[in-house]
Amino acid sequence: MIEYEEPEAEAPKAQYSKSDLEALGQKWLERIRLSEERESDWRDSAKNAESVFLAGFDDDDTTEAAEFNIVHSNVETIVPSIYNSAGKPDIRPRHNNTDPVAKVVCDILERAITTMVDDSAMAAEVEASAQDTFVAGRGVVRIKFDADVTGEGTVSNERVNFEVVSWRDFRMGPATRWNEVPWVAFRHCIAKEAADKMTDAGLAEVYAGDDPATKTQEESDAHVWEIWCRDTLKVYFVVQESQRVLSVKDDPLGLKGFFPCAAPVQPITAPGKMTPVCPYEVYRTLAEELDTMTRRIRGLTEALKAKAIYAGKLEDLDELAGADDGELVGIADLEGIVAQGGIDKAIMWWPVEKIITVIRELNVQREQTKQAIYEITGISDIIRGASSAQETATAQQIKTQWGSLRIKKMQRLIERQVRELFVLTAEIISSKFSLETLQKVSGMQVPQEAVALLQAPLDHYRIDVESDSTIRADLENGRREMSEFLQGTAQFFSSMAPIVQQAPQAAAPVVEMYSSFARQFNLGKQAEDALDQFAQIAKQAAENPPPNPEAEAMKAEQAAKAQEMQANMQVKGQELQIKQVEMQQKGQLSQAELALKQREIDLKERELQLRAQEVAQAGEIARGDIAAKQGEVMASLGGAGQEFSAMLVQAIAPIVQQMQASNDAQLTLILQEVQRGNAVIASAMTAPKEIVRDGDGRALGVRTATLQ
Repeated sequence: MIEYEEPEAEAPKAQYSKSDLEALGQKWLERIRLSEERESDWRDSAKNAESVFLAGFDDDDTTEAAEFNIVHSNVETIVPSIYNSAGKPDIRPRHNNTDPVAKVVCDILERAITTMVDDSAMAAEVEASAQDTFVAGRGVVRIKFDADVTGEGTVSNERVNFEVVSWRDFRMGPATRWNEVPWVAFRHCIAKEAADKMTDAGLAEVYAGDDPATKTQEESDAHVWEIWCRDTLKVYFVVQESQRVLSVKDDPLGLKGFFPCAAPVQPITAPGKMTPVCPYEVYRTLAEELDTMTRRIRGLTEALKAKAIYAGKLEDLDELAGADDGELVGIADLEGIVAQGGIDKAIMWWPVEKIITVIRELNVQREQTKQAIYEITGISDIIRGASSAQETATAQQIKTQWGSLRIKKMQRLIERQVRELFVLTAEIISSKFSLETLQKVSGMQVPQEAVALLQAPLDHYRIDVESDSTIRADLENGRREMSEFLQGTAQFFSSMAPIVQQAPQAAAPVVEMYSSFARQFNLGKQAEDALDQFAQIAKQAAENPPPNPEAEAMKAEQAAKAQEMQANMQVKGQELQIKQVEMQQKGQLSQAELALKQREIDLKERELQLRAQEVAQAGEIARGDIAAKQGEVMASLGGAGQEFSAMLVQAIAPIVQQMQASNDAQLTLILQEVQRGNAVIASAMTAPKEIVRDGDGRALGVRTATLQ
């Protein structure tokens, strides 16, 4: 297994001469020296703090061990408080993208990063960086990309490794902000064999003419600087002792920020400055005072011994002083001791009361100094488990709350470092891992449509650390928070339920309010994902609200009434149709009756005409008969007949006129009846009509208005 490096298009031999390489090596070593001078004060204080922390067991220092190692105590208390668990990646699509493919890519990246974190034991490296942070003032963790390369050049088993970089072995160029740093350098102490493997073949040929003295110097182990230059996007490997350039490589990782490390964690800095401050320097005077008091207490404690003097002739008291419990010792001159007032008068003890008083006062002063240091460093007595039994639970809770504020700030510093390491890991996974390796480390199949999204994860996804996943919360606090969360949830929904029932469209904003409330608790990514799903379901439910039982019952009642009204209308419609049919039938009957009456009138008219004709014919016949009779009479009478005829005509004329007048009167009556019948028919046909309506005002038919 070797470290995998990107192949270079050409060897640097054609780009650099020997003089160029010598100048290049001298330039970078000079920049590193200037960086050390720029940070010399901090490096001296960091070296001293590290020596104190290690109780003087430092190969590079001979500092005397502290009597009261408050530095070690503080660091061992703070580091577990700010980082004690490997973080969990929390990857989500940007801009609330709900595409299912985006969700699959999130799961793939999260699983792959989690595998790299577990396999590379990132937790141990970050913890070592946290220790450097609070001992020296700077903590650095870098990443490396490794892979197995076969003889045929096949690359497999790609992986990301995490490695802590000691503050002693890290340098960087001058800048006021991390994103403006021009270069960073990592120092390696390697054997000659490793340096030979690191040497580029083309550069080795350039150095082929070196003198034997230089080669002899390189036989021993060497310090090699690995320099990443952002301006040239190249990586240089330079030997510190010989200034020799071993290798020059183009950007091997292709990271967005170029540097293979997260921004250094520096708990004490000022805006516009990148030089850190050693935390120990903040309370060094108090720590030295604490150490002095502890040394004095130790000296006085050594002097605090039960010593006494007595007269030389009381040698038997030595044997009495060394007697065990219940042992009797005989004394020769007991009467003389009694005469002197007893043993108390015969022995004069060394006065230790003053020493005890001084020791007691020193202990009190030391505790006050310790408390001052705890306040400076942000370590509360609750966090250290040193609360007083007389304090109330509320007082302890207040101390915990306010005493942990600065600790939370330190926790966020480490959390930011872990997040940046996750981002770097995601970049390398997306650009360097094959699909086979990605499927292996994630345990998921990579769909074809997800490949494009995996190529640029920082453009499509927000990579973060799950809330407080770098801290194992206190179990009791977790239970208390969960109890408060569940109680708050019950109260919230019991208050909002009536509102949602009255207005289902309010479900979505209610759930948004609940999500905002719930995120005040450390529920973890799984619970937050469930909240997001809950909000999505509520939004869909608001768009398609479920039926309201009361509304549905009212709707059913209205539908029943509508059906009943429709049935009634159908019945009334049928009745109307029947009445219309009846009216039509009545109209048809009236027309038939009128036609029948017309026919009767016509028949009567014809009958009257026939009778008139008969009367006229009878008159004609009668007049003819009269004329004939008159002729016969006139013929028989002769002249007398003419006189008689004249007399007869005079006698008959009134009768004939009366008969004719009677016939004319009958004809006039007949004509008048005919005219009256015609007038009735015409009146019936032209008379005004009126609409017949039912009780609800609906039209049933038409009838002839009554003639006045």
